[in-house]
Amino acid sequence: MDSTDIEALNVLLERDTGVSEKIKDNVKEWDKKVRIIVGILGKIHSTPSKSMAPLLASVEPVLLSCQEITAAIAEAIPKDQFWRWKEMWSNDIRTLVFAAALIEYLKNGTLLSLPKAAETLGIRDEWKDRFALAVEDYLHGLISLVNELSRYAVNSVTLGDFERPMGISSFVKDIFSGFTMAIESEERLATAAIRQLELLAEVDCWSHAAKSLTRLSSLYATNNGLDTIGRLNRLLSVWPPEESVPFHGANSVSEIHRKLVSALEEVQHSSDREVKAIEDAIERLDVLIALRKAPEPSVDKRAKRPRSPSLGGSAPNVPVTPANTAPSRISITVPARSSSSVPSTQQPQQQHQPTALSALPSMRMPKSRQELLMKQLPLQAGRKVAFHQPSGKPATAANKAGGGAAATGTGAIETGENWILAVVVKSMGDKYRYEVQDPEPQEDGQPGLCYYTNLKAIIPLPDPNAPDRSLSHVSSYPEFAVGATVMALYPDTSCFYRAEVLSNPKMQKGAQAGKYLYKLKFDDDEDQEHAVLAEWVVEWPGVN
Repeated sequence: MDSTDIEALNVLLERDTGVSEKIKDNVKEWDKKVRIIVGILGKIHSTPSKSMAPLLASVEPVLLSCQEITAAIAEAIPKDQFWRWKEMWSNDIRTLVFAAALIEYLKNGTLLSLPKAAETLGIRDEWKDRFALAVEDYLHGLISLVNELSRYAVNSVTLGDFERPMGISSFVKDIFSGFTMAIESEERLATAAIRQLELLAEVDCWSHAAKSLTRLSSLYATNNGLDTIGRLNRLLSVWPPEESVPFHGANSVSEIHRKLVSALEEVQHSSDREVKAIEDAIERLDVLIALRKAPEPSVDKRAKRPRSPSLGGSAPNVPVTPANTAPSRISITVPARSSSSVPSTQQPQQQHQPTALSALPSMRMPKSRQELLMKQLPLQAGRKVAFHQPSGKPATAANKAGGGAAATGTGAIETGENWILAVVVKSMGDKYRYEVQDPEPQEDGQPGLCYYTNLKAIIPLPDPNAPDRSLSHVSSYPEFAVGATVMALYPDTSCFYRAEVLSNPKMQKGAQAGKYLYKLKFDDDEDQEHAVLAEWVVEWPGVN
């Protein structure tokens, strides 16, 4: 290497050092402004909604002043070297995106778009060859927004604003849907959004419970029922005894009768309103108690168990191979049950609480399943689903007394043994959260447990009774190729297991007319082959 080469390298090093120093100086200025912005925005947690506008007005000029620093950094970066230097300011720009998005939500209740965020930070289109707002930085800013809103929802309830958490919950769910449907490559970001959504579920329950109690209290405060009952008693006192002629004649009796009917109707309507308000408050509190009493996660596995004949739809007895006559591997040992069960009219003697929101399995929802699932929402009551059941602990005397909740966990997700057959009971206020019930009765004969869950832990099963062209009909579901890995209901049980497709319905058309059948080989089943109806076969859930 001659002196000319060394001199050229020194020139390059000096130029890079100069660029680095310029960027560092400007990033330091950004740091100062970011600290001011974060400090001001931190006050939202102690500021009532009515006083929010002046607070936001004080922070907006500081945010807009960052545009000068943006221009200085853009001028310092050589052409086509954005990705070389971006890590120097990525943390600051993510915080600025978060601040801009938070201000946008608090002012207008809307999500700040990527182009609007770039405009707010003063990033111009003509700089795209050396400075831009990276999509990853924008998404990280949104995750920070979700984190902050989950805190803000809790503090809003403390400040007496019970409407705010419900608005935040709806807003975050929209963000969550976008992450779920559109960001397969950034799974960690979607997971972060899911965690905050779960936190907001409990805040949502707190807000609903507080509103129902406030409504009940207001009803009693404004109720004129005692006056009506007093008037009713006075009317009854002047009602003539049997077989006696009233002093004022029959006309006076008719007038008293009319007033009595009116007073009784008022009492009835007042009682109906009170009963409805009380039932609503009890239901909200029941959900909240179940969430608060959920014990620590457990990794206990759910044992395989026989399926009740009442569940119906078992696979027909189709001759497959002589191996089918071999003894079944299924153990009929019934696992320990929690004492929780659904509040239902089917059990008037004793009611328990549904279990808390089940933990999400750590899995990726395949795109094909996403598209098919979203088109079927909301799921209707009675729809059969594969449900990722949280692993539970045996019920203790304490949680039996209080209607305790089953533990959460991911248990045997690796082998599929935590996926059970369940039935949708109802939607929990939106199309993403549901109450589902285990159709298997408990050891004491009471109906099966109920769980609050969401779409990550549900796979809707094909409905054989749906119209042929319906999206829920078995013919609308993808047909799995030979050799594909699927999850299927093991014959005569109510548990799903991993299996390999040996033949699909196209190859089984001659077996039984009108039946969609798969020939499957389940894992760890001594190479036995089983005929399983297509309505019990679904895509294997991917595992991270």
